[in-house]
Amino acid sequence: MTGMTDTPPEIPAAFNGSVNGSPAPAQQTAQGVSEIAGMLPQFPDAMAMVLRQVLQQVQVLTRQHLCAVCVAARKGWQAAHERELKAAAAAAGQAAGLPDGDPRAGQLDPAPFLPVHLRPGAGAEGMPPLTAALTSVSGTEVCSAHVAGPPGGKQLILASTAFSPSMLAGLG
Repeated sequence: MTGMTDTPPEIPAAFNGSVNGSPAPAQQTAQGVSEIAGMLPQFPDAMAMVLRQVLQQVQVLTRQHLCAVCVAARKGWQAAHERELKAAAAAAGQAAGLPDGDPRAGQLDPAPFLPVHLRPGAGAEGMPPLTAALTSVSGTEVCSAHVAGPPGGKQLILASTAFSPSMLAGLG
């Protein structure tokens, strides 16, 4: 085997020692990677702090879903009482000092101007409520009044951290 020597191959300057008095590029890279690896455990806390600061400065709106059964009941009621609703909306606009046909009248609450028997809470003919949904049953979002309860017609009771297990046991 001619040409073989016992001397190791030469290590390129980029990986060995220094170049012009500075650490070699490979050493700089290794040092940078080590510094980044040392900072990784601090990343979740730093990110949480940044998000907290951003969210304190930005108004975050979340939309509450409405019970589908309540919405369907309201839509049916609105269709059945369209004439009364239009008259109530016009009266609300007039009471607010808006001219006829002003689009802002649609943003006013017509309920106080409905006939008494059609106002919210007035019984069977009154405007049905729009209740926030709390769960989904077979793909339909429903409120506590529209969740199918246990036999016997008991209404669903929602447990929260304010209820102790012994208190809940006494409700059954």
